[in-house]
Amino acid sequence: MDDMDKIFKDLEKRGKTDVDNLIQWMKDSKLIEASKDQESKVKQMFKEVSTVQRVDLEKFKAVLEKLAIEQKKTVEQLSKQLAEEGPRFLDAAVAGLQAFRDALEKNRPK
Repeated sequence: MDDMDKIFKDLEKRGKTDVDNLIQWMKDSKLIEASKDQESKVKQMFKEVSTVQRVDLEKFKAVLEKLAIEQKKTVEQLSKQLAEEGPRFLDAAVAGLQAFRDALEKNRPK
């Protein structure tokens, strides 16, 4: 299992493997441009996924293969880019979740 797979599995444990989060990871890793056009194009690549709320690793890799062909790169190159950005992306996801929990706790009636 390579680094990207480990990061994906960690995201999966945290419930963060929906299409929107995976696209955000791709944008943060500079795999795709942060444009609506590019985002729509990548969302189309996820159209064969049974549920947009939970993408499995094999489906994600299939999308990476399509993206690699389109960008004339290898899947390994794209995986490496994702793995390099992965820890920052995970940290941001955890921080966002903690802020949400803190806000809920703060607004809970006493």
